[in-house]
Amino acid sequence: MSPFQVVYELLPRGPLDLLSLPSKVRNHATAAEFVEQLSHVHRTTHDRLVASTAAYKVAADRHRCAVDFKVGDFVWAILTKDRFPARDYSMLASKKLGPVEIVEKINPNAYRLRLPGHVRTSDVFNVKHLIPFSEESSSDEDNGGTDSRANLFDPGENDGDVEDVHN
Repeated sequence: MSPFQVVYELLPRGPLDLLSLPSKVRNHATAAEFVEQLSHVHRTTHDRLVASTAAYKVAADRHRCAVDFKVGDFVWAILTKDRFPARDYSMLASKKLGPVEIVEKINPNAYRLRLPGHVRTSDVFNVKHLIPFSEESSSDEDNGGTDSRANLFDPGENDGDVEDVHN
């Protein structure tokens, strides 16, 4: 139904209706019938909106997972582009900060973190930008899991430490 039909319970006249001469005679219902038809349209519209909202909620909930952190837990914080000043943002800079401690739970979706002094951004993060910290994930990163300078051919070396042999 169109919004006009929901409010006035009749279809508006369109351009094609204006081609022929409109009829001067309209069948009008009594006021009680009009109110009953209008309330039926409103009930139908309300039911459809509730069903549509429920369908959207089911689709959105498929992608959500409940994560609950406690004060004192350590997490990885993901820094998004909007958290950097325009001149400081670099696509090559590390986006994952941590492990950082949770200082306060503001609500189920927002947490206040204890950030290092060099980070110049708000200390409140949405839960979607937080990853639980575990010792296993820390040891993986220490072994060169995310180090872009790690030498893949000789795991104990770092390409930044090796002198250039061509000089």
